Amino acid sequence: MPKLTYNTAAGDLTIGGVAMNGPAWKVLNLYELWQPANVRGSDRIIPGSAGVVAYQRRATVTVRSLQMLISGTHDRTGAAAADKFEGLQANVDYLIANVVVPTGATDGTRSAVLTMPDGTTRTEPVHVLGLELGDLSLDGGWAKAVLELSIPTGRIV
Repeated sequence: MPKLTYNTAAGDLTIGGVAMNGPAWKVLNLYELWQPANVRGSDRIIPGSAGVVAYQRRATVTVRSLQMLISGTHDRTGAAAADKFEGLQANVDYLIANVVVPTGATDGTRSAVLTMPDGTTRTEPVHVLGLELGDLSLDGGWAKAVLELSIPTGRIV
């Protein structure tokens, strides 16, 4: 498998300064971050009356799952790995250390910068909840993964 290729036609993403699209890994469903926030709130039931009293809804924390492909053939700089399994391990370890592990500072969030297809950028703090590996190629050339983000304000705006 050659190093991963990508284009920014559908946008781009960095988390804590780490580019999430490059020769070692890429996000496959960046459009997940375009969706509206979840909402919280409920209406009030009036006993003995038909219907409810409507109350305003507000945006609330929203969790988004980003599908990723992580390469074992190249590192984040584009250098070829001598061994695919070792390269895959190194790339996963880098993502864990620099994107996933809680920051331990302030509120524990990392800055996410979403570049939209029109070139505008949107920045919002996010919590990275985890990185879960899925399917792995038999030769260690790649692994599928899911990176889970929690967006306190509901969406990256």
